[in-house]
Amino acid sequence: MRSRKWLVAAGIVALAATACGADDTSPDGGDGPDLTTAPEATWSTLAGISVPRADECPEKTEPVAHGYAHTPQCAVVAAMTGQTLLATTGDTDWPDMANTVLAPGAGKDQWVQSRALMSVEGRVKDPATFVGFQFTDYSADRAQVLLAVQWPDGELTAQPTQLAWQTGDWKLVLPTQQTAVDATEIDTLDGFTEFRPDS
Repeated sequence: MRSRKWLVAAGIVALAATACGADDTSPDGGDGPDLTTAPEATWSTLAGISVPRADECPEKTEPVAHGYAHTPQCAVVAAMTGQTLLATTGDTDWPDMANTVLAPGAGKDQWVQSRALMSVEGRVKDPATFVGFQFTDYSADRAQVLLAVQWPDGELTAQPTQLAWQTGDWKLVLPTQQTAVDATEIDTLDGFTEFRPDS
């Protein structure tokens, strides 16, 4: 992976690709929630990276963006915003970010230990752009979504992002360093719902 790939949060964590157990909701739709409609969002820049914002996605912005509605669309916004916050939150603010955005667990503990040894400030150079998403798992208490991004050279990659519905909010679930995976290069956006700043 290239060092510029902020989706792995400055090289110290990537989100798990481990599939969750079966549930009554299929990513293919059916009678369950709508997993293929993109949020109606506006986009703004966070540390040089374009991130979406939609109704109730998020409801709160202090100390960082949080308070997402219990919908697949807000899970997508939470995943994109959370990944960006992981990679860009500065040295003063990252403890509040971690306590607000991340679900408790061994992955979070390892990330906190690693982040304490780093210094992160400023804007991301040559950032990727979020361009789409695909749910691989969704239920009332968890979600896993592939985030598709496009790099300045045109390369497309997909990063699995896992979330949990806890304390009335979507929170990122970080893997341990032993289970973390890198983003995977993809050829097209076939199978993804396009969701990008210019859409």
